[in-house]
Amino acid sequence: MHRVLFRVDGNSQIGLGHLMRCLALAQHLQAEDIEVTFIISQTSLPFCQKRHDWVGKVQVIPEMPILAEIAWLKQRTDFSQANWIVLDGYQFTERYRRLLKDNTEHMALFDDNNDSGPLYADLVINGAGNAQDLGYQYSAPEARLCVGQRYRVLRREFLFQSQQPWQSRKDLVVTLGGSDPLDLTLGILSALQKHRARMPIRVITGAAYPHLTSLRQFVSQTNLLVQHLHDCQQMADVFSRARLVISAAGGSQYELQACATPSVLLVVADNQQNATEQARVQGWCETHDGRELDCGKLAEQVMQLWKNDARLQTMHKHAAQSADTQGAERVVTAMLEELRPGVSFA
Repeated sequence: MHRVLFRVDGNSQIGLGHLMRCLALAQHLQAEDIEVTFIISQTSLPFCQKRHDWVGKVQVIPEMPILAEIAWLKQRTDFSQANWIVLDGYQFTERYRRLLKDNTEHMALFDDNNDSGPLYADLVINGAGNAQDLGYQYSAPEARLCVGQRYRVLRREFLFQSQQPWQSRKDLVVTLGGSDPLDLTLGILSALQKHRARMPIRVITGAAYPHLTSLRQFVSQTNLLVQHLHDCQQMADVFSRARLVISAAGGSQYELQACATPSVLLVVADNQQNATEQARVQGWCETHDGRELDCGKLAEQVMQLWKNDARLQTMHKHAAQSADTQGAERVVTAMLEELRPGVSFA
């Protein structure tokens, strides 16, 4: 049996994006009868335990300096038996990657911007549309490259969601990621309230969202037609029923595209810029810089877009035409082929 070990974290400080895309890949690995183990920090553990779609074993790594992790990992049976080690996180420095590569059979790396020096990886995963232009041939000259939009890794729920007819889509969804690091949710809802929005609104907060008390108080008092779902784990169903979504422009944008959902994407981190620009060019979303956001102007634009059914239908069609949900399967195939050179699993 093949074994894959993930080293990744997710919490209210760094968000849940790294953890969720590793979970997505793990789901597809397990579907191929590959054993999966996660090595995570103590602060990441609650978010793993709350997931009903979690797969794989979990091992908590003690708190220690980042480079000291290598010696700890080498003592683990799961590490020594792993055919692949998958890294995802900005804390894993160039030196960490080199030391890890010296002690493992195959190392894969989720990357976003290729701006951290030599990668020392055997396989690089980056689903951004412009990833082929980031120079991985220099930072990982011997690696197999799973880069570009054909390698967007989605959780398995997005492969099997039922597309709703356009006429039945009624909701405006507001979702700012696992932790909403810029605290935009309340500002956007307040602005929609000032503009007397009357459409049904579903606001989704992630498991690491830190402002629940304030948000619940707002929802209890507002005249908006709003439903609040915390730590929602049926996002494919939510997105497939939405007429328009205001979303952070992280991995959720690939999920929205898979559900053919018109969107307003808010860039909240530098690593989201390139993929978001590609999404805008594809014609299924509008984009804003969430780090310099005027919530009032955003609400005004959303209200105008909501009334423009022809524009929304065009965005819906462009999303459906450009979506590709097979990226994780292609990554798994690449990993298996590296373990058995000369054998094709396509």
